[in-house]
Amino acid sequence: MRIKGTSIASFLSFLEAEYGPGKVKEFVATLDSNLKKRCEGLVLASAFYPVEELESLARLARSHFGAGETFYERSGAHNAVFGLGGVHKALLARPTPLDFLRAAERSWSQFMDEGGVDATVVGDGKVRLRFEGIRGSDVRCARATGFLHRSLELAGAQALVVRKASCTLRADPFCEWQIVWDALLSPAPMSQTTTIRRPIAI
Repeated sequence: MRIKGTSIASFLSFLEAEYGPGKVKEFVATLDSNLKKRCEGLVLASAFYPVEELESLARLARSHFGAGETFYERSGAHNAVFGLGGVHKALLARPTPLDFLRAAERSWSQFMDEGGVDATVVGDGKVRLRFEGIRGSDVRCARATGFLHRSLELAGAQALVVRKASCTLRADPFCEWQIVWDALLSPAPMSQTTTIRRPIAI
């Protein structure tokens, strides 16, 4: 499985925001030659890279900086701001929670080269989001939680809760999130489609 370069670029941006360029340079110097070359080179937003590079980089960074349990999730939230404020800002053309999900589902190929998502509305401001054909990961699942939470906030969701309900790492059949927001306080979509059955971005 491969991911677009924005995921790696945003993670390096997150490290610099958290620890400063000097500390990040010291960290990169400790990496093996392949990861070091990736971090020091030009990461193209339009290119695909092995997902293992991001996962290895994130785990090594968490260990190096002695970061806490929310480290991966916070990096995912940074990824949302990094991408949706730049190359993927069109996903917020209609800033409502459901419209963001619909726009993101059409853009899966801009983020990963396999897998999919089934996002089903189960009530007003309540969505069940399930990853399909994608293995669970301590790094990517936590980043997905952070990404979804911050993205939906940027899309206007109020009183938002994003909770990981199941994971293939725990032998569950799917990685699944329960997402809830206040439907009265949050902007409503132009149309009320109850089920999204195409892949959405993480």
